[in-house]
Amino acid sequence: MKLLPATDYALYTGCIIPLRYPDIENSIRETMPLLGANVFDMVGAGCCPPGGAFWSVDEISGLAQSARNLSIAELMNKDLMAVCNGCFCYLKNSNLLLKSNQEKREKVNTILNQIGRKYHGTISVYHLVEILHDQIGIEKIKESTKIKLDGAKAAVHYGCHLLRPSDHLMAENPEKPHKLDALVEALGMESVYYPKKLSCCGAGGGMRGNNPNATLKILEKKLMNIKYSDPDCIVTCCPFCFLQFDLGQKGLRDKGEDFCIPVFYYNQLLGLSMGLPKKRIASISETPRDGFIKKFYGVDSVSYTHLRAHETPEHLVCRLLLEKKKK
Repeated sequence: MKLLPATDYALYTGCIIPLRYPDIENSIRETMPLLGANVFDMVGAGCCPPGGAFWSVDEISGLAQSARNLSIAELMNKDLMAVCNGCFCYLKNSNLLLKSNQEKREKVNTILNQIGRKYHGTISVYHLVEILHDQIGIEKIKESTKIKLDGAKAAVHYGCHLLRPSDHLMAENPEKPHKLDALVEALGMESVYYPKKLSCCGAGGGMRGNNPNATLKILEKKLMNIKYSDPDCIVTCCPFCFLQFDLGQKGLRDKGEDFCIPVFYYNQLLGLSMGLPKKRIASISETPRDGFIKKFYGVDSVSYTHLRAHETPEHLVCRLLLEKKKK
């Protein structure tokens, strides 16, 4: 694959990252410039918005909200970098549809004109994974890391909206994706196989908000498949999937289930491998990660006692939480 030169991007953070995971945002803001990809704030950007909540009710209104965000990047004269799968899906779909459909573009611009904006169709939308893999390249990522995660095993989760609808997104092969696996392996980790790797985590489609019991059942099946390969951590490239794996495991533990696999957004591991401090880029999680970080990075350890044979610090924390709940 011919690599495209890294350049400047309009950073679209979406809603979940700035509201719930500033450490993930820090990991993106700090790692990308070190790889030659400078990111700039999209001042005034709003929700992407999600298709299920807007497009299915009023397509033109949903397109207008997406076009407003796209117009901000156009004024910056920079391609847009999406760091959430859902945001990527809806912004890229909107961009492609508005570029190709004059009637809908005119309707949207009539709405935008009321707030002094106009959509021109002059930029492209990329997912962070595309930029890292296709434009920066695996070799540059390998060269940028100071700490190699040799021996660590990762269960990679792509998420639904990075891959589909594949005829529009074209970010990856939807049946045999490889880019996030390659990025994980660039850090020295092994990306392990597990059954039904491309299945949903259970967060999307309004499931997590509207039917928490159903979403936990979907997640439990996903986690059972992941445990098949006994990974050291789960790696994703979507903050909503991260939230589902992290908070969802806590929800399952509250029900007495034994799930305690550390979860990372990819740039958090990348930043730790570059030597960036954990407190800035990997400090917020409900499922313990300190044991993994201490084992493979040798930093920011916490003191644990009463470890059983072959028990990791994460397993100890989860066991103590379960034992406390049963009392």
